[in-house]
Amino acid sequence: MIVAFLTGCGGDFNYGKARNIIESNPVRLDAEYVILTTAQYECGIQEDLWDRPTQYQALPGQTATARVTSKGNALKFSDDVILGDRRFPYVQIRGDFSLAVNDISNDKAGPEEFTRLVETKVAAIITHSCFQTPLPIMGVRKGQFTQDYAPIFLFRYNNGWSIDKIVHN
Repeated sequence: MIVAFLTGCGGDFNYGKARNIIESNPVRLDAEYVILTTAQYECGIQEDLWDRPTQYQALPGQTATARVTSKGNALKFSDDVILGDRRFPYVQIRGDFSLAVNDISNDKAGPEEFTRLVETKVAAIITHSCFQTPLPIMGVRKGQFTQDYAPIFLFRYNNGWSIDKIVHN
């Protein structure tokens, strides 16, 4: 009888509920990467959030890093900005962030009972003049971060739906 009750309660999961859960409270992100526009990257240099890499020319296949400063660390940027190996510069973040959902593209049963896997284009909100728009979070495919795929969130039902973690597959 209890199992039937939980199944009924857990069955009300949908895109709207997923969006509300993601956007309603800050989400703990540990070592996720966000994408920067060129303008955001340049603004970060001007605002002393990270250093300009020395001797970097945007040549195909060339990678460079821009060291994050203490001002950047204060905004929860946790590692250097990486340039050249992807279309856009990107940087690692760590901490609790408010998120904005841009699109939910897939929702399916999770690996365990009372879980759901939700693929969603989501972005971290960072309060600073350089980041007027939220920074898109990179997804993971075949163990590699990629700017081409959205992250996948694992939701778990336990007296209500909540985010369990971001899945890195």
